[in-house]
Amino acid sequence: MKSQFTKISLLCLTTLVLFFMGCKKEEENPTGPGSGGNTQTGAGTMSCKIDGESWSATQIPGSPYPAAFAVLETNSSYTLLTITGTQITGTQSASTIYLSLLNINSTGEYNLGSMSSTSGNQGIATIGFSDGRGFGTTGEGEYIGKVNITKFDKDNKIVSGTFNFTVKGTTGGATGKKVVTEGKFDVKWGIFN
Repeated sequence: MKSQFTKISLLCLTTLVLFFMGCKKEEENPTGPGSGGNTQTGAGTMSCKIDGESWSATQIPGSPYPAAFAVLETNSSYTLLTITGTQITGTQSASTIYLSLLNINSTGEYNLGSMSSTSGNQGIATIGFSDGRGFGTTGEGEYIGKVNITKFDKDNKIVSGTFNFTVKGTTGGATGKKVVTEGKFDVKWGIFN
């Protein structure tokens, strides 16, 4: 399960980075950052602080995707909710935050760490950068976090909440750690219009 989840996370990260890097932009900067989740309406926002610096997901001009969104994958053995927000800086740089939660179907507080069957965690958090560096929660020591889902509306496909976590460098030559605080999101899943 952990191997399959890791492959899914890496595939999502690679796809988004390639998509963003391949987009030809007419403007130097994308549309400004959103409010980051102050509502519970599915506004398509995500924001936080990474190592004390403000970060907000940004809309790509001409893209059908909101600045932040969710994907809900359901099959007979599990449900995987992935909440994604990407910040574009200039014309060649991007960072993406993923919150991937397993078997979530209601509001509540959920632990982030590793995704093994014995870890007791319900999800993982990752940050990917367009230069290939990747950071993730591992469940080891301080590399954990929490997501508090304050709205889970199945009828309108809206999920909102807050998050915080500490991730360590795991791929692409990433070293050290990133501390994410004051996170919030307000997204829809499967609806992009």
